[in-house]
Amino acid sequence: MRKNILSTVVMLGIGMGVSACDSDQPTPGCVVQDSGSLPWFGKYDLVEGPTPTAAGITCDASSQAPAGEDLGVWKFYDVATNKASLTIRPRGLASLGSKDPNNKYSDLQGTGGITNDVDANQFCNANDFNLAKVNAIDGATTTSISYQFSNVRVYSAPSAPGTQLTGELTYIKNGCKSTYVVRAIWPSTPCNPTLDASDPANAADTCGEGSGVNPDFDVVCDATVKKCAAGKAIPSFKK
Repeated sequence: MRKNILSTVVMLGIGMGVSACDSDQPTPGCVVQDSGSLPWFGKYDLVEGPTPTAAGITCDASSQAPAGEDLGVWKFYDVATNKASLTIRPRGLASLGSKDPNNKYSDLQGTGGITNDVDANQFCNANDFNLAKVNAIDGATTTSISYQFSNVRVYSAPSAPGTQLTGELTYIKNGCKSTYVVRAIWPSTPCNPTLDASDPANAADTCGEGSGVNPDFDVVCDATVKKCAAGKAIPSFKK
């Protein structure tokens, strides 16, 4: 397989002054911003859980997924089959890989098939992800974590070619299961939630101008993880 570099080309076009407001631009197809230079940030909205998957298991808040985390996101294209795939690698899972004696690199990321073209709502749709998992051993303690992504949709309109995605996540930690909606944007951008976002002097530190976040995105500085996060359901825009 070869890496699809169209996303890089499109992002360069944006940097050279392509207007995000031009609704007459032709669709770029299914573009996904690569995490080669900067990761994505995914916010996890709890839907249900955590609940035990077997008798005798006790679940509490520590059994939940993190409020959000950096994600490695890549799109690959197989010329021979004309099929594309999407890989999502959660940082919290990948960081534990070295503690799993039976770890395989492919276990630390979910990969599923993704459409080559956008649908009527400008989304590329990805499904059939493998289970991403790790069994991390630290002394006498074993931590088992798995991520199952499904119904992932990457927003790939000319106004934001492949820099927002949403989907569903089933997260299981030590037998405790939780489900989430994922709201992710690129790039992952730190922020300071203690500053007044309405003050222009703080814009660069509160997800505003100068922060590196697309100025058309509706974002908030998440106080829990101190990262810029989508302010509403994807696609998350100010207008």
